[in-house]
Amino acid sequence: MKILKNRIRCLKCGDIIESKSVHDFVTCSCGACSVDGGHDYLRRCFESEDCYEELSETEE
Repeated sequence: MKILKNRIRCLKCGDIIESKSVHDFVTCSCGACSVDGGHDYLRRCFESEDCYEELSETEE
């Protein structure tokens, strides 16, 4: 799987956050969720699984 975009939308504050390179750990403005991994891996950190919407784009 090739990662084209590694991003999510926080459902609490509405921020769309994207990790653009490996170890680029990005957190939304309210602190409820984060993304990491850039184009190398998809990592999510969150208060609860229902606090974000997945917006990543991948291809085989």
